[in-house]
Formats: sequence, structure tokens, C-alpha cells
Amino acid sequence: MDVAVFALAAQAHKLKDGAVITAPRRIFFVVDRRIIVDEAYERGRCLASKLAKAEDGILKRVKDNLLYICCGGMEGFGGEQPLSVHAMRGGMYRSEAWGRNPLQPTIVASTVDQIGSRLLFRAYGRAPGTWPIYAGLVANDSLILLDEAHCSQPFLQTLQAVRKYQSWAEAPLSRSFYPVVMSATPPPILDDVFTDFSGESTNPDHPLGKRQMARKPAKLKPVPSAQGAHANNRLAKAMVDDALQLAGDGCHAVVVFVNRVATARECSRLLREQNKLDLECLLLTGRMRALDKDCIIERLKQLDLHSDHSDSRMLERPVIVVATQTLEVGADLDFDGLVTECASMDALRQRFGRLNRMGRRVDSRAAILMRGDPADPKKDDPIYGAALAATWQWLWENKDDNGEINFGIADLDARLPKGTALAELNAPSPDAPVMLPSHVDCWSQTAPEPLPSPDVDLFLHGPRDGAPDVQVCWRAGLDLSSEQAQKSALESLELCPPSSMETLPVPIGVFRRWLKGRRPSDDSADIEGASEPSLTSSQSEEAAESLPAPVVCWRGRRTKPDDIVADPTKVRPSDVIVIPTDHPGVWRELGDLPLAADTPQAALDIGDQAHRIVRAKPIIRLHSDLVNAWPDSLSGKAVARILLADDLAGRHEENPDEFAADIRSLLDALAASGAENGWAWLPKAARELQAEYRSVQRFRRGCHLINGHLILEGRRRIQELAHAADTFSDEDDATSSGISQPNGNPVRLRDHLPGVERFARQHAAGCGLPDNFAEAVARAGLLHDVGKSDPRFQSVLRGGSPWMAGEPLAKSGEMWATKGPRRQARKDSGLPQGWRHELLSVRMAESASGLLPDSLEMRDLVLHLVGSHHGHCRPFAPVVFDYAAGDAEFELNGHRMRWQGETKLERLDSGIADRYWRLTRRYGWWGLAWLESLLRLADWRRSEWEESHNAE
Repeated sequence: MDVAVFALAAQAHKLKDGAVITAPRRIFFVVDRRIIVDEAYERGRCLASKLAKAEDGILKRVKDNLLYICCGGMEGFGGEQPLSVHAMRGGMYRSEAWGRNPLQPTIVASTVDQIGSRLLFRAYGRAPGTWPIYAGLVANDSLILLDEAHCSQPFLQTLQAVRKYQSWAEAPLSRSFYPVVMSATPPPILDDVFTDFSGESTNPDHPLGKRQMARKPAKLKPVPSAQGAHANNRLAKAMVDDALQLAGDGCHAVVVFVNRVATARECSRLLREQNKLDLECLLLTGRMRALDKDCIIERLKQLDLHSDHSDSRMLERPVIVVATQTLEVGADLDFDGLVTECASMDALRQRFGRLNRMGRRVDSRAAILMRGDPADPKKDDPIYGAALAATWQWLWENKDDNGEINFGIADLDARLPKGTALAELNAPSPDAPVMLPSHVDCWSQTAPEPLPSPDVDLFLHGPRDGAPDVQVCWRAGLDLSSEQAQKSALESLELCPPSSMETLPVPIGVFRRWLKGRRPSDDSADIEGASEPSLTSSQSEEAAESLPAPVVCWRGRRTKPDDIVADPTKVRPSDVIVIPTDHPGVWRELGDLPLAADTPQAALDIGDQAHRIVRAKPIIRLHSDLVNAWPDSLSGKAVARILLADDLAGRHEENPDEFAADIRSLLDALAASGAENGWAWLPKAARELQAEYRSVQRFRRGCHLINGHLILEGRRRIQELAHAADTFSDEDDATSSGISQPNGNPVRLRDHLPGVERFARQHAAGCGLPDNFAEAVARAGLLHDVGKSDPRFQSVLRGGSPWMAGEPLAKSGEMWATKGPRRQARKDSGLPQGWRHELLSVRMAESASGLLPDSLEMRDLVLHLVGSHHGHCRPFAPVVFDYAAGDAEFELNGHRMRWQGETKLERLDSGIADRYWRLTRRYGWWGLAWLESLLRLADWRRSEWEESHNAE
């Protein structure tokens, strides 16, 4: 990552000379282990911080060059950072702020699912309207560093296919797209491999030699009793016994690796029950919420378990870390002892990379345990296939007289078989299907998505059983018992939507069994993209007949009461599931949360804390269940209880000023509280809301009463958290379609259009596009919203009143936090459901040919960019029956644009689809998407600017 950033900075002179920068602006570090994603993110953040603070020397030169690149060599675009760093992990996005500026030098640490789904026009966790944006950004001006590529061969094959297809365009835009593999065991499909031929690895005085030549003796121990229904329990007992023995014999830090989540949980339980050595036990699996995992990782840092060059380690007491495959690859942790369940050879070699990682002068020891009878290999292991039995057989045949085998890097490399014989010991790696142009034709059609559409998962992980995870979180005060209560629950979720920091991944089969009322055993592997069996048809029928408690399948602002389900078969792969904290299901069966058995159920809800981090905006939900879970040391707890005991709606209606004063008193009390046991965020949020609620108007906008409880919402971005916040919206959000402005101040259409034009020109010219392309993208920015001049849409922006008139607006000063008021304003205006302003923009632009380029090719591009700037017209325009359409007029730069009646662009003969396919063949699937992103991000950035500069 450091090299890539430096190489980009070194090309700033090309931009100054009018040439195209060929070094990638976006650096994606991709690996299928969440903990390495986090470590890469932290490394990137450190680099970005050093650059931001640089005041002289080479760092200052790199900083200045990156800022010049970020601004496209143009003046007047300040406030950017030299390097932006972001993380995407799990099946739900953390933030899309990485795509805020297409010129921005950026590092993104991510999993295969996140980057791969975006590359193939099916971004997990995002609405279809944004799919083309992220496909264009990932496939253009990008470097993809695929770490541990031997674990991700299907995705590597997909990357190679994408690179080939990018050259198929009639007029390719020739943007950089470099997939680079990093692996100690490169896949055989590579023909250009850099190998270290220095003698450093055999020099005992060199740091690399110390690491390679360190001894790592491992005892082989079969556990014949670990079979059948009790296999996990008996294997866990044997592994815990060995770990405790190592800890008692002087190994201050011990790691226990297991193959299944259920085994890890049993090991953790036994260690806590049998803790006779006063040792510290930590459990680390992929079935954890990001906030909880961050706490565990921070604790590991405090314990100084990260690798260093010291030969001694001073810990107050021994530490045992139980982990699944989530800690297996790449984690920069160094243990003195290791106990592992037998796995494939490549997995074992990775696990032993955590034992005496730096070659310290310590007596490191290990044990490898094999479940079942190794002499009777039955069917293939569900995780490692035939490689598990083959690896155990090889280890058994090559052990020494003490029943041990040295897993030191140099010693093991010299003894391992080569070629096919070694391949039989490694975990099977499936191939991705052959990617055909017809596949990409289907994926690139994002609006509407064709049915059937190729499953992108096959091209990310290869053929496998089962489906991706679902993401699960809990919310207190979520009443789903009646139709009215459900509507209120959805309104509450709209104000504080689920975010990645509070969700944990659960295999969909495990969740379906849990929802059905069965007690699931998570025997799945903890590998990103691992298989998970799904319900059979008979199970599905049985599940449909049962009536367990419902949950919410959250689908953004599109979520309807129909998405509140109790039927397991209605839960889809990659769904975000919101579970009421009073749900009768046992929450410990779904994930690994560091909560005590006597912890209040409401403590499962960390939505406010996660919202503050992910969206960089404070929010405090006041509900009796949540307030009761607050620590007693919070001085505002008693005040909140008194407040909630009253009739909130009645008090607010009778005396709103007194009600506002009571809320301010509560915030004062919370803000004065000290931090305790992870609750520091709450006083901070109270102080942030205090500062925002100083005006009565802002208080009224941010205070919401829903079904007897109160939500205090902040709208100002918290600056110290803004670098990782989700600063952009998509079609799910009111702000993106021009309905409302977050700061409550209206934006004139006459101001918005040239503002977007300016950003669009900067994006296109800064990327090195020829002048005619830059002018076309900028012209699309000038014309993109002229359709908002329709009188009915202007009525919506003014609250639905048809009698109010004035200067045409781009965004309203009205604030609608939930669907109800927005829907009513649209109904009052007479605007039909589904009406799209961008389609009218196309017709009005066609009526003023003087504003369009003379070139037919560039005219095509401008009209397509205008029609698709909210994700539609790829390839078809949405069908809307607008029989009451009237006249729309707007004057711009001396040209009067006008259209009367329906646009009729939804017709198959309208030319919309023909234009899409014509441009796709001309610029390529990903080339056209990238051109669209230049305009759409300009629109978003202008809206962001308007929010911050038009504030009161």
C-alpha cells in the first residue's frame, strides 16, 4: 500500500503537463479474513495521518502531490485530504465514503464479497440505483491487491476476466486496472511471479532468517472419542486440557485454533469453567459485531501480543485466545504456545505463522489434535475435503521418535512434497465459472435488473453449497405485535437504521433454524464465503407452518410491513435482520457477544453507539428498556426515567416550550456524566446534541415522538468521525432525489445546476479525459435536474401545497424524516407515484438543442448521463402513467427549455434502451458506468457542499 501511494504521488507531474496519470488512484487491499482487513485499514490510517500532518521533507512533497491529484490540478476545491482510507467488511457496508471523489487517492481494505460484488454491478448492502457507480470506480483507476490469493482463486480468475473484457469496447477509455496477487503459495494460473532469491531467509542473524529458521515442534494427538454427536464437546475438552498445560508450563500467550464456530464456543466455555490458573480467556470469531471485535483487538494490543523483536514477554497473567479461521491468515500476533485442530496443510502452515512469529529465543511448543479415528477416513471433511485426512496421514508418517513434527518454515519447506503431491494436502480450491459476455450484459443492466440474473457469488467463491450470511442486530422497544405498532417500529428504524458496526454475520441456514425455534449448532467454518447448507424443502414447509416471533428484514427505506416476517423461508441471503431484544429466541445461539448472563436484554441494542460511528451523527433513543440498561453511574438515568414516566405526546402538545426545556435538562445531565465501561459515547452524544439544539427550530427538526418513546436525532456531522462516515446517500434517501435538505434550508435550482456542472468538469478533466468528454460530463451536470421545474414537483418541495410558488427549487427546506409526510406531500401535489424528474430533464434538454454538444456521440452521452443520474435507464426507463402531466418550462443560460405532457420515455421505441446499448458497446460495460459515476458523484458532492454551507 505504501509503495502504491508513493507511485501515485510520483506521477503528479503528468497532470501538470496535461498527460494522463496511469498510477491507480484507488488502492483496494482485498483479503477474505476480516481481521486482516482491519489491520490493513489501521496501517492505511497511520499512513494517512502521517501524510496529513507532514510539514517538510519527502512526506510533505508526497502530501502536496496527492492533494494536487485530488483536486484534479484545479483551484477552488479545498478541504480534501491527501489520502483517504476506508474499510468494508462483512455482508453489509460500513461506509461508501471511499467513493466520494473519483479523483481522491484512496486506500480501501475489504473482503472479496464487498469488492467483488461491487465490481460485478451487484454491490452487497446497497440499493440497485448505486450499483453502476461502484462498478465504475472499482474497475477504473484502480489497483487490487489480492492478499492470500491462494484462498481466493475464483475471484482471481474473475479479475483476470474483467481485465480482458475491458478492452472489448469500440473506444475503450483505457483506465488503469491492475489485479496483483500476494501469496506465499501463488496459484498455478499465474505466469509472472516475483520470488525472493536472496540469502536472507537462511541467515540466522537476519530478521527474516530468524523467522524462517525458528523451531516450532508440534505434538500429534489423535482424539478417537471425538466422533458423532459429541465430537465438538470431546475435542474441545482435549484442546482445552492441552492449552492449560502449555499455560501452566510457562507459555504466557497461547492460541487455540479450531475448525468450527461451535467448537470455539465450547472451548471458551470450558476455559472459563476450568480456570484454575487465573488466566485471561478471549474468544475471537467471525460471529461477532464489529464494535465487540474492536474491543477484543484493542485488548490484544494492550497485552502486547503483536509481533516484535523482544525475546521476553511480561504479562501479568497467562492469556489464552480461542479463535477460528478468522485469526488464521495474516494476523500480526505472536504466541508462545499453539493448540490446533488438524486442518489442511496450507491452513496449518498459516496457523503456525502465529507461533513465535518473529523467531524469538523462546521455547515455543504446539499440539495438533485430530478428531475421530484417523485410521478410518470416512467421507470428505465438509470444510477441507479429502485434504484433511491426507494431511494427517502425511504428518503421522513424518513425525519423529517423540511423535512431533517441526513446523518451522525452513524445516517444513524442505520436507514437504512438491507439485501434485503437495496439492493433495491443501484445501480444494474451486474454479470460477467461465465468464461470458452475456454474463456481463446481464449484470450491467441494473435498472431494471433482468430475471434471471447470473449469481455473482459463483464468480467470487466458485461453486459451493448454501448461500451468503445474513447480518443480524438487535433493537429494544421494537413492538411488532400489531399493524400500527409495526408502522411505528419501521419509522423508528428509518431514523436510526441498522449499520455494520452493530451487526454480526450468521449463516443463513443457522438463522433459519433459529427463527424456526430449533436450537442451531454452528458447525460451519469461519471463512469468508464458506459453504452453509440450506433448509430442505420439507424443512421449509414445516417452517412455514410454525408461528415463531417475527423479525424485521431491513431493506432500507423500501422496507414495508410485509418485510416483517416469522417464516424462515422468507429470509433471503445477505438480508439485514433486526431482532427485537425481547424475542424469545436465545441470542447467544447466533453470535459471540461479550455480555454476561445477567446482562439486561436491552443491552443487546448498540444502535445509537453504532449510528454515531458509522454516520458521524449523534442520536439518542429514549425508551424505558434502553434507559434501564444504562449504568447507574449516569446522572441522566434518573432524569430520563422521570421523563419517560409521563405522557410525552400530551406534554409536547400542551406546552412544547416546557417539553423542550425538559429535554435540554436531560442532555445537560447526560453530558456531565463520566465515562464508564464503554459508555463514553453517550455523554459525547449528549454534548453534540446540546450544541445542535440551541435553536428551537433545530430542536423541533431533531426531536421525534414515536409510539410513546423519544428519538433525539442530530444532523450535524461529527468532524473527528467524518473520515469513516457514510456521507453519501442513494435512492433510498430523500436527500438524493432532491426532496429535502438535511440542514432545513432550501436550495435554488439555479444555484444547484452550475454547482454540479463545476464539480463534474473537475472530475472529468482531473481524470485526464479529452476536452470533448470533459465538456459533455459538465454539460450533463448543468442539465441533470431541469426536470425538477415541473410545477407539481415544486409543489412537493413546498410541502404539497399547489398554491405556493416562487423561484424553482432543487431541494426543499421542509424536513421529512420518515415516509408518511413525504408520501402525503406527493399525494397533495398530484404527482403520480414513481414519477422521475430525470426523464423530464431529458425531454427538456432535447428541446434546447443549443445546450447540447454538436457531436452526435457526445450528445448521446449527455442525454444518457442526464437520464441515468439516479440509476435508471440502464437500459429501461421506469414505467409511469402520468395522464395529468402539464407544461414544464425553465430558462438556463439564455435558452428556454419546455416540454408538454408525458415524456413517454418508458416506451420500448423511445430510444432510451438503444442509446444505453450503443454507449455500452462504445465505451465498455465498466467504461460507461465510470462516466456515469463522474456526474453522479458531482451531484452528491454538490449536495454535501450545500448541506454544510447553507446551514443556519
